[in-house]
Amino acid sequence: MTRLRVGVDVRPALWHATGIARVARETFRALRRREDVEAHGFARAWRRPRADLAPLGAGVVRGRIPARVQRVLGLAADDALGGVDVFHHLDLVYAPVRAAQQVVTIHDLVFLDDNDWHPPGFRRDVEQRVRAAAARAAALVVPSERVAADVVRHGMARARDVHVVAHGVDHIDATPQPDDGALVEAALQRARLRRPEVLVVALGTREPRKNHEAILDATEARPDGRAALLLVGPRGWGVPQLEERLAAAATRSDARVATTGEVDEPTLAALLRTADVVAYPSFAEGFGLPVFEALRCGRAVVTSTNTPMSDLAGDAVITVDPHDPRALAAALEDLITSAATRDELGAAARQAVAHLTWDRAASALVDIDRALVEHCPGAHARPTPNT
Repeated sequence: MTRLRVGVDVRPALWHATGIARVARETFRALRRREDVEAHGFARAWRRPRADLAPLGAGVVRGRIPARVQRVLGLAADDALGGVDVFHHLDLVYAPVRAAQQVVTIHDLVFLDDNDWHPPGFRRDVEQRVRAAAARAAALVVPSERVAADVVRHGMARARDVHVVAHGVDHIDATPQPDDGALVEAALQRARLRRPEVLVVALGTREPRKNHEAILDATEARPDGRAALLLVGPRGWGVPQLEERLAAAATRSDARVATTGEVDEPTLAALLRTADVVAYPSFAEGFGLPVFEALRCGRAVVTSTNTPMSDLAGDAVITVDPHDPRALAAALEDLITSAATRDELGAAARQAVAHLTWDRAASALVDIDRALVEHCPGAHARPTPNT
């Protein structure tokens, strides 16, 4: 079988650890592990990589050239990689591609349905780019059936041209490690939070869509100090009241809520392996990777109905309407007060996500890539520069 030459836009992984960056990093690594693929990472960008992030390894082409300059000068990503059969776009800033077949991953289209969840101007800036990229693509990839339906509903592609490829979660080692306790204790100390009897962890950037304030309300309304809430993730946008409450809590010695901000990979994994409850009642997601990371580690999870999380996790999670704060509070109360419920969910959790591996995702992508190349041998994508 002919070895495929595949390009992957890994630029998000230069600056971030989670979200799209996670998908880019793990997709590239999984493709690099395959013997039937010669994978090359495209990392040409002006901004310098974050020094604290793990290197992407061999096969990455770098260079400090602003994206706008690349577009204006027509510096094609596939040319920079020495020519590839297929180029995978995994970011919202699309690299110019001259000749390769283009596969575009659309992580979600939430911004088209509720503009209040994103910074001002986000839809205006992004929608045109996404639609143009989708129109140029030989194939579209999405992480869930719900995103596939949104792509069709918004007129970006026909259903037959959209491929659902679920993300992997095996980048998280679910095996308890000797230093887990020390890492978690250090994170709690930095957050100025005493170790509670029941630790509730909420993951994700602090932004309106994640619904963090509802979890905070439920935790602070409890009559005893048995549980505490730790928000894990960077500060985002659009939640000034949440930030004020977190700042006020940080000044109290008896606080039951706190934030670590963004943490490194070992600390994140330790928190996922040791948290008693993981809460992720997001209003909308394209996939909801933190839920599945928590399930891989055997955690008891409460998340949202009518989302990819509830679709894929099934009975391994407790689901609530994220617009119903009373339902969320009741679900959290059940998990906080019932070790038996936590244990029952934890027992089902790992099996629910056992099939979600990055090698499986990479295999699905290679099938898509090979079908494109075999269907149009020697064919080139339209050379119009990406916007």
